[in-house]
Amino acid sequence: MDAFSLSSILKLLLLACLIGIGMRWRNQSYTISLVLIGLLGAATQIIPPVSLTHFVAFYLILPPILFQGGLNLKLEHLRKDWLLIAFLAVPGVIVSTVLVGYPLAYFWHIPLTYALLFGALIAPTDPVSVLAILKKIKAPDRLRTVLEAESLFNDGTGVVLFAIILSMIQSNQPLNVSHALVQFLIVAGGGALVGALCGFVITALMKPLQDHLLQVVLTVILTFGTPLLADALHCSGLIAVIVAGLVMGKTRMSLPVKNRETIESFWETIDFIMNSLVFLIIGLQLQIIGTHNLIELKNFILIGIFIVLLSRIFIVYPSVFFHNLFPQLPLPSSWNHILFWGGLRGTIPMLLALQLP
Repeated sequence: MDAFSLSSILKLLLLACLIGIGMRWRNQSYTISLVLIGLLGAATQIIPPVSLTHFVAFYLILPPILFQGGLNLKLEHLRKDWLLIAFLAVPGVIVSTVLVGYPLAYFWHIPLTYALLFGALIAPTDPVSVLAILKKIKAPDRLRTVLEAESLFNDGTGVVLFAIILSMIQSNQPLNVSHALVQFLIVAGGGALVGALCGFVITALMKPLQDHLLQVVLTVILTFGTPLLADALHCSGLIAVIVAGLVMGKTRMSLPVKNRETIESFWETIDFIMNSLVFLIIGLQLQIIGTHNLIELKNFILIGIFIVLLSRIFIVYPSVFFHNLFPQLPLPSSWNHILFWGGLRGTIPMLLALQLP
């Protein structure tokens, strides 16, 4: 297996660009095409598999994706639907972990802690493909904001929950729900606080500057430095970088137009590069798993998919129902179905799976 070297990055990026050119010509979904090409490359062994280390995944690839997501969230919609988003992204992930874990412990014949670990792993959503389609058909900004904000924050929640359960398994500790919840609140809350502080410090340095290049460099320091600082303080680096992106997203509107456009273009390009690499690598994992295992375990896989979808139903529909009890905040009932099917799994679950011993 090739290391995640410069040459492998360049080869994958070249392939991603060629796929992007072809898909724009054929008017097809770019991200789904990346996964399919990756699957084809793995099955035929034309493309060598690429291994991701924990450092590359969580300190180089994920921070710019999450920062750019926070940077572009529409705050007016975020303020309007914050209660629904918060419920989907925090209690929703915890409940989903339980709803997936307990049935799979029975059907997969594995220990409950392992099943709950999988539940935490598969809980974070990644609606990159969905958002691209919604943007293409000019779907309402409010719908896109709810989907994207849920995805951003449940990424951080899922990673923290996964790390807590994995540490319990590795240390042979019994499952202690109250201890896990306290630890979760400390790690997640600390990450949000670190992200907010870093965001305010960097934005305070940026405001008096007129040089757009210096401002871009400060955003780079914020994006990659925030998770390092948060992890050093034993907090969630991913939640920290999301909150830092939100702070920067609010502040950038006060910058000169040229400077703002430079920052947005820079991070849009970085986000495209990172997402292209991740979706190609998702497809390439078939070569690591092996087609024989996929066929042999097909019944377990189908049961897993069914239970994950079922848990999504129990999270989305009741959450929107209670949200709509407030007459000034109703969401159209048809959005329920889009929020349900928009909860695709992708980047985070795959990267977490690659970190398992």
